[in-house]
Amino acid sequence: LLGLAWKAALAFAVIGLAVAALTRYSSLAALIASAAVPAVLLAMGNVPVALLSLLFTLLLYWRHRDNTRRLLRDEEGRIDARKK
Repeated sequence: LLGLAWKAALAFAVIGLAVAALTRYSSLAALIASAAVPAVLLAMGNVPVALLSLLFTLLLYWRHRDNTRRLLRDEEGRIDARKK
């Protein structure tokens, strides 16, 4: 992504870091940031890369479906969470 659209890569990083800082969930940050990238690319008028990014985002969501389930059940580990 960095080589194809650095502005979208920057948006991914900013969104991901913001979500991680607010929620303390790295998996949620990655899922939200990756979902935003196709929209950012479309807004920039980069339709071919937006479609490719959407494909990768769908693959990411499919591969991380277990993380999503844990997030929904409030069982996903947080950043800096200490194990008891």
